[in-house]
Amino acid sequence: MTTYFVATLAKYVLVDAIDEADARARGHAALHEQYADMRQRVGRDVPITIVTIRLAADDEIELGHWHQQMVANERA
Repeated sequence: MTTYFVATLAKYVLVDAIDEADARARGHAALHEQYADMRQRVGRDVPITIVTIRLAADDEIELGHWHQQMVANERA
């Protein structure tokens, strides 16, 4: 699998996927989770418009791993 950068205008996720179509599907699901707070605030579903799908750069992947580790440390 390859790591892809999938983004709306405001948020992004890194997903491991087989190809761009798989990255779009996995990215949409992950972004849907990130937009949960906005759905709660406005009281309805919000559209998720993906504007970018590309291979993630090495530094983006490294930053993503670092962020996951920091979140895990805070929960511990």
